[in-house]
Amino acid sequence: MKRPVVHVIGAGAGGLSAARALLDGGACDVVVHEAQSHPGGRRRTFSDAELGRDFDTGAFAILSCWTATLAVIDAVGARAEWRADLRPGVAFADFATGARWRVTPNAGRWPWWLLDPRRRGTNLRFADYWSGRRLLAAAPEATVASLAPGGPGMERLWRPLTLAALNCPPETASAQLLGGVLRQIVAAGGAGLKVLAPARGIGRALVEPLARSLERDGAALRFGRRLIGLGREGDRVASLDFEHDRLDLGPRDAAILATPWAATAALLGTPPPQAASAALTIHFAAPPPPAAPPVVGALNGPFDWLFAHPGGMSVAVKDAGARLDTPRDELAAACWRGVAALTGLSDAPPAWRMAPSRRAAALATPAETARRPLTGTEFGNLFLAGGHVGRDFPDGLENAVRSGAAAARAFHGF
Repeated sequence: MKRPVVHVIGAGAGGLSAARALLDGGACDVVVHEAQSHPGGRRRTFSDAELGRDFDTGAFAILSCWTATLAVIDAVGARAEWRADLRPGVAFADFATGARWRVTPNAGRWPWWLLDPRRRGTNLRFADYWSGRRLLAAAPEATVASLAPGGPGMERLWRPLTLAALNCPPETASAQLLGGVLRQIVAAGGAGLKVLAPARGIGRALVEPLARSLERDGAALRFGRRLIGLGREGDRVASLDFEHDRLDLGPRDAAILATPWAATAALLGTPPPQAASAALTIHFAAPPPPAAPPVVGALNGPFDWLFAHPGGMSVAVKDAGARLDTPRDELAAACWRGVAALTGLSDAPPAWRMAPSRRAAALATPAETARRPLTGTEFGNLFLAGGHVGRDFPDGLENAVRSGAAAARAFHGF
């Protein structure tokens, strides 16, 4: 009997992860269709011929408790392409006061570090952390600010954490989504709070080895294939209509839509996203000082996070919608002055490249989260994947990978 074929539409992190999980299940053939000429979706590494360097389309650091992402990285043999901070925790700097501190968890699951003021960070109390337990059982309509403490605890802990995880300020961010992040951190213990970043770009660290592994194990990757419609027959999808051809599905075949939320909504006739959050990354072609920490959370300054990597430094501006219309030279100069202040480097800006994104992620408010689609659809043989799918984790790499695995499981139960 001919094996069923699953057609994965979209070669971003969600689609590639779905294809990997389907191949691992061994019950079907897999074809990945991508509208662009390359895999990766919004996570790409591009080459700059003028500077002779590669740059990413964003800042793609992950945590060591992102188990789904790390499982895929390990499965495709790409762990060596990631740089890991040797110690759990994150360094912080406050531009307004000049204060610097580090949140330093112990490696085990019992969080005794919360009792040590030197490990908690400057002006952070045990109560500032302990109050976060309310986020673990947050109601769908609750915001982070409605449950987390105010004062220094908010500004030095919960605001930077919320911006990092949800790309949204705590006043409007979903407490339920941040609670999902905290649950994963708590389950892993302090060892799960190590920051990992691509050593030579997200392309080499994830996208390229994952795509190669799919082709090696028998999947077909087809590029320049834009899906424009679905042929429907009762409660199933009977055909996939691409720009230049139509593909009929057999009775045991299925499809996984791993396309952006707006594209998925247009294909299914379901509600589209009402808003998205913006982000901005600036890459500077200047090597960091030898003792620079790999990641610094920056408060009250021109950017939110500073990343040091071999041969260069990058800054990330979260919730960046209000900044995207600022002249690029002006924005880059302001950010470099901040980098120079934190690192002791010259104020003269080096060469830089900017990667703005007006639709970096689904807006992480309670209202928009409640509208996010789930894995299943009205069609028995059609499933969804992508960072925006599901309502218990923010739109990002970890959720994209998790959603791909969930779509594959849904097919196996089909």
